[in-house]
Amino acid sequence: MRMRRVGVLCLCVIATTATAQSLEQQAVCAKQAKIALQEYGNEIQKKASPNLDQHSDYQSHYNTKLNKCLMEIETTFFDGGHITTSVLLMDAFEQRVYASYVWASPNVNSCDLVPTSQTQTHCSSREEFDAFVAKYMEE
Repeated sequence: MRMRRVGVLCLCVIATTATAQSLEQQAVCAKQAKIALQEYGNEIQKKASPNLDQHSDYQSHYNTKLNKCLMEIETTFFDGGHITTSVLLMDAFEQRVYASYVWASPNVNSCDLVPTSQTQTHCSSREEFDAFVAKYMEE
């Protein structure tokens, strides 16, 4: 009976340590994602026309399985009567893009998925892009 209690105690200590480490990693990831978003926005501003109005939103996630800080950035650009939406899944530290989706009015739709540095596939819809991204943002 005593050994069972020790085993449960060990599991609780490991679980608490893992949770604390995960919370710390999430905090570091959130901080880096904010920095990466600012750098990304600065790059867009350098390349953009003066009439371009943009709005970006992001979500960060520390993926414990990959040991990566990932972020999804969604940017909407307004240029006169044209609207473009760009969504990226990228590593906040390395700036490596895992997936990109672009939709522009009236009929431009581009979607690329890059699960590894050697492979790239195209997707055909925002739903397919979102399903790919969910695998990375939920682990």
